[in-house]
Formats: sequence, C-alpha cells, structure tokens
Amino acid sequence: MENENRTDWTLPRKNLNPKTKQPYKRGRNWWIVVYPESLPENWKEIISTEPVAISPLHDKDVNADGTKKKPHYHIVFNYKGNKSFEQMDEMARALRAPIPERISGLTGAVRYLTHMDNPEKYQYDNTEIQVFGGFDLESCLALSTGDKRQALKEMLGFISDNNIMHLKDFADYCMSDRAPAGWFELLTERNTLFIKEYIKSNWQKENQVYKE
Repeated sequence: MENENRTDWTLPRKNLNPKTKQPYKRGRNWWIVVYPESLPENWKEIISTEPVAISPLHDKDVNADGTKKKPHYHIVFNYKGNKSFEQMDEMARALRAPIPERISGLTGAVRYLTHMDNPEKYQYDNTEIQVFGGFDLESCLALSTGDKRQALKEMLGFISDNNIMHLKDFADYCMSDRAPAGWFELLTERNTLFIKEYIKSNWQKENQVYKE
C-alpha cells in the first residue's frame, strides 16, 4: 500500500464517472468501497451520523481468473436530499477511499452488500450488515414487486420441473443454501397457501395420470 501512503487525502478529486467519462450529477444514493489497510482507526465514528449501511468484510471474493480480491467493505449512503460529488468525495477522502460512485438502484446496491442476488459469488451473512443514521435496512433488503413476481414464477417452475409433491420438501429446499436468495421469505410471507395449493394440484394431476 505504498502508493496509498503517499496519497494526499486533503486534495479534492475530479468529478468524473470512470465508466461514462461524464461528471456525476447530484443524487441521494452513493457508494464507496473502502480497504481495511487504508482506513483510519475511527472510520466508523466518522460515518456514524450518516445514513449508511456497511457490508460485512468481503474477504472471500475472487476475480474471474480465480485469484483472491483484496479484502474490502462496501458502504451505501442513502440521504433524504441530494448530495454532490464534492460532498461525497470529502467523505471518501476522510475514509482514505477511492472516489465515490452515485447509484440509481438503492435496493440492488444494499442487497449486493451480501451478494443476495449473485449466487455465483460468496454469500455473506445479512446479520453482519451494520447501519447508522437511521438507515432503513429492512425495506432495502426486500424484493421489489416485479422481483417477487419473477421469483414466484421461478419457484413454481422449480416445483413443476422437479415434481415436488409435498410442501415440506419445497420448504426444506427453500431453507437450504442451494435455494436462490429470497425464496424462503417469499414462501413464508404471503405465498404459502398459494404454493401449497399449487403443489397439491401438481400431486392431483400426477395421480390422475396414473389412474388413467
């Protein structure tokens, strides 16, 4: 980390999105990646009054070539009013972090803190997400209406494709590590009766075929 030790964190950085090469506009939601070896000791105290969600330490991430990524944290900021890049860069420099990024999808960003929607990545524990400043974590972790509809379709497809005949078998699968993120919540929140009837109908259809 020799280069980072030479960085002058008092110097403001240029407002430039590295992907679009355009300046970031003001926004309510921002994202900063921080590295343990660079963070000041009181880093959580620095952001404790900000509306933030902090990921568990990502120390099991790997690159496409299989090499291990540097351990890091993701921090999501969700303000009631718009913040400028300059304001967020001041925050990032206080944390000795790379430049901040503006994000449009708050829910997706928060769910990424533990890779909830990325089963190909290591799954971190949601209970290890830390929040400060009144950040509403529960609502952010919930699936959107469209996501719920799509997930429910996939659940019904799984039941049909795997010839599930008992709710217990499907519930056991939803509780397992093999199930996609959000399936257990969807099953237990509002859809248990519907899914139960779907499984029952699947069983009745199979038995009707055997009788014929």
